[in-house]
Amino acid sequence: MKPTQTDPTCYEIRVVGSLPAQWMDWFDGLVINTENGETLLRGPVADQAALFGLLKKIRDVGLPLVSVRQITTQEKKMNTNVTPAKKIDTKALLSTLWVIVMINMLKADILSLCIPGMADELANFSASAGASIPQLMLVGAVMGNLAIAMIILSRVLKYGINRWVNIVVGIVTIAYIWGGMSSYPHYIFIAAIETICLLLIIWFAWNWRNVEAR
Repeated sequence: MKPTQTDPTCYEIRVVGSLPAQWMDWFDGLVINTENGETLLRGPVADQAALFGLLKKIRDVGLPLVSVRQITTQEKKMNTNVTPAKKIDTKALLSTLWVIVMINMLKADILSLCIPGMADELANFSASAGASIPQLMLVGAVMGNLAIAMIILSRVLKYGINRWVNIVVGIVTIAYIWGGMSSYPHYIFIAAIETICLLLIIWFAWNWRNVEAR
């Protein structure tokens, strides 16, 4: 005779502080909701050992525990239609932002070619920078291909190096964009969009947390 299987008990764990939804995997798939400076983790827990494991993870994260309570059958029925928060794929997000940066870099170069006298301006900039035009073109080619490479690298690099590569290359790219600053309205507009995307890349990479790294 087969033993009777019982459904796992559902718990609600309340902690002080904010916890991003992308930590769901780290907390065994519990639904994460933040409200009024506190975070609620709700969902099924296999047994007492699993519950103690979750409480240990909360301690490791450093968030003060407020309460732990079992969710009643009636509460579970009331929350049946609640859709769990979706986990953000940080790699895909970073890669997409690099696509936007790369497209805008190409757009800025193409539009600049339509401006009369651009060749003379480039020559003047070359003289003031102390570099030849071919050298400046090489730097532009390297930076353009670096942005293209980051589209792929953001998806394939491992967590630790991925974070720092995005942060460092993001900072270098911002310096490149504004180092070759032009006063034309189209360049300022495109440079602003690129900078916003790069700042988002740096922000998301800096705040990226991955359970595999723990």
